[in-house]
Amino acid sequence: MLYSKKIIAVLKASLLVLSVSIVPNTYAGLISLSSDYIVNVSLDGDHNSAGTVNGLVGNEVIARERLVQSQEDMRIASFIQFDMSLFTLELVNASGFSALFEADFTERLNTINNMSVMLGEVGSVWNNVAGTLPLFEMAGLSANSASLVDNIKDGDFGTYSLDVTAIVRSWVSGTSVNNGFVVYGAAPVFQGAGFNNISLEVTTPTLSAVTVSEPTTLVIFGLGMIALASRRFKKQF
Repeated sequence: MLYSKKIIAVLKASLLVLSVSIVPNTYAGLISLSSDYIVNVSLDGDHNSAGTVNGLVGNEVIARERLVQSQEDMRIASFIQFDMSLFTLELVNASGFSALFEADFTERLNTINNMSVMLGEVGSVWNNVAGTLPLFEMAGLSANSASLVDNIKDGDFGTYSLDVTAIVRSWVSGTSVNNGFVVYGAAPVFQGAGFNNISLEVTTPTLSAVTVSEPTTLVIFGLGMIALASRRFKKQF
């Protein structure tokens, strides 16, 4: 079921990008991208092992810290990647383009200790070798970090978002390399948080510098096929 939803989401996103490039001054919309890759790693891991990743394991994304720094199996960060190949330089540089990182805050370790959860841009390739894992230590070296949840001790459960427009633009333009995002705890305290439903919510603008006035047959046919697939999907599940 998860893969079927993702396929439909990718088809919608692809056709939306195509339609934006051919319809002048008339089309704007929202693309919701699911993450292509999520891995939670603990400090006792390495490039070949995620480590023990002890606690809050029922969540897609975990940010956990410890006051006792030697408890490496419970110091956890989550690395997340999105596929940017759908987006063109023209699209991301257009007025009105924006990208929000979103995640549902669903679990806290306790209501005793204060801790912020941070979202950062991963600054380096994972050992420059395909198939290797990121290291927990890379979280502290991330760039453009900002608070996703200010204080998980008393923060409300629900959806949290951060504007990552500048980061996405830099990835598409090639100003920086898309090594993904990292979610991590900001302080060495006994605290942690779990998140689910990770997505990138992208608002696509209307583009004025195009000349074709109508959607192509391919776009119309594609949208029809998505509608048909969605109906079949609902019947099956």
